[in-house]
Amino acid sequence: MPRRSRSKAARRSNQEQIEANENGNEAGRSVASHVRDRQRAVAEREAARLARPEQRKRVKLAHADRKKSAVTSTPFGLHRGSSTVDDEPEDQEWCGPFSVARQVLRQREEAKRKAEEEENNAVMHPLDDLMNQVGQEQKKKAHPSLTWKGDAKGTTPSSLYAKRQMRMEARQTKTIPTLFQLCVDFLVDNFEHVESLGDVDNDCRLAISKELVKRNQLNAKAFESLVSSDMDCLEIIDCAGIPQDVMAKVLTGLHSLSFLMLTHAGRCFGPKSVDVLLETKPPLCCLSIAGAYLLKDEHAASLIQVSASTLQSISFDTCPLLGEKFIRAIEKTDGTLLEISLKNLSLSSDTLKILATCKDAMRNVRSLTYESMPGITDAVLGELLQVVADSLESLDVSHNYDLTDASLSAIRQFNIGLRSLTMNGVKELTSLGLETFFTYDLEGLPSPPKLKVLKLASCDHEAVTDEVLKLATANSSTQNKESMGPRGGGLVQLDIEGSTLVTDSTLEHLVEGSSANTLTEMNLSYCPHITDQGLGYFVSKCGSQLSKIQVWGCAQLSDEFFDGHDRVNDASFELVGAWMKRSGTRSLR
Repeated sequence: MPRRSRSKAARRSNQEQIEANENGNEAGRSVASHVRDRQRAVAEREAARLARPEQRKRVKLAHADRKKSAVTSTPFGLHRGSSTVDDEPEDQEWCGPFSVARQVLRQREEAKRKAEEEENNAVMHPLDDLMNQVGQEQKKKAHPSLTWKGDAKGTTPSSLYAKRQMRMEARQTKTIPTLFQLCVDFLVDNFEHVESLGDVDNDCRLAISKELVKRNQLNAKAFESLVSSDMDCLEIIDCAGIPQDVMAKVLTGLHSLSFLMLTHAGRCFGPKSVDVLLETKPPLCCLSIAGAYLLKDEHAASLIQVSASTLQSISFDTCPLLGEKFIRAIEKTDGTLLEISLKNLSLSSDTLKILATCKDAMRNVRSLTYESMPGITDAVLGELLQVVADSLESLDVSHNYDLTDASLSAIRQFNIGLRSLTMNGVKELTSLGLETFFTYDLEGLPSPPKLKVLKLASCDHEAVTDEVLKLATANSSTQNKESMGPRGGGLVQLDIEGSTLVTDSTLEHLVEGSSANTLTEMNLSYCPHITDQGLGYFVSKCGSQLSKIQVWGCAQLSDEFFDGHDRVNDASFELVGAWMKRSGTRSLR
């Protein structure tokens, strides 16, 4: 080819290459905006892959034996056999929740396998089986609940829901409504046409009012029809729908009113209602007001002073305006009071100490309740208990978070005749303080009280133990049988909800003492160490007076107890909380 033609072809190819590069650059500039995100994702993926460390495969030489040697006479040099060495560690997996869980499970299975091999290779003595049998017999003798077995009668379905449904249907007995209930339902159905109930006692009026509240029909008109001028007891469980003017109008005609009990009073019991009572001056024997946010301190004090000669029971719950005047008015009662109940009142410690100076007014008080009172401390409670030392039988100081074991010392020192003690939600109690409270023969302290009702729910989860309940059961069983009735002494109600250290031993102690024939209600909710055997044994040994057991949160209980205890078909026995528990290893109930 001539040189001139070659040069022209070379120039032509160069020109074409330049044009192609320019076109490529233009295309690259136009395409880069569309593929930028894709390239970035590819780069991040490559970076993540390269960031993962790669472990070098280490070749481990085995024994120098010809059959086990890693070196062979093959022309390929190093050769690894297919057999692996047991002690060679496995490749470590990449970190992550799933990988970590797999490693934990693998280690657990390996430890279990080694433990089984060691157990199988252990040398057994000929007398080991005999010693184990003797140990089991001694354990069953010390804990008789271990011998209990559930007796599930009949064939049960395999479906978990079908089991629960069958159990509920067995408990729900079809009963024919009484004539009284039929009459109440008929009156409530047609209560808009009722002008007056006439000569009807308080029980009938209370049943009708409860049914009206249940159906949300207790308004001003129904309230006026419900009340009669000659009635001596006015008890309404929900007054939220009653205006204050209507309440004042109704109270105007009640000249012989002796019992005034209004729950959820709200706006209906305020200054107007109190003024009416101050004018009519009814002989009030029981005054119980809850939720009256319009009731002022001076009005409550005036109402107590007017009825000071007849008042036997005072109960005020969640009335935020009460204060020192109300407390000082109690001093005017002059020994007629038998019951004082104060709940959720914002009274200071100095204000409550005024009651400690009212010795004449509180000398006959038998029931005392200070629940959720921020002013209650160990020192204040000690002074208040000293005033009622000779007469107090029931004490409730629940949900007072400043109380400690020092309060237990004051209760034991001043209130020997106490029969009911409620300290729910007192978090500062300890197991040592409770054991000391129930222990006999302590120098400087009288004998512990012989309780019939003991409620220690929602305290510190380690405060109530088997030893504490053993001492409490022993004290209650030593009561005078003549004074406690035909069943003798023993606990009647027990509430230990949330006690994580209570076991089946407590149930065995209850059965061994006289509480098995007196206990009617028990709350074992959220006690994780109560088992099917312990609770089944307890139910089988208790008398027919036992009517209710609460087991909320006891997921360890299974169908062996729920379907196999002795009172499965007994309609008088109520087991509360079974539907919310886990059955065996299943999480659905």
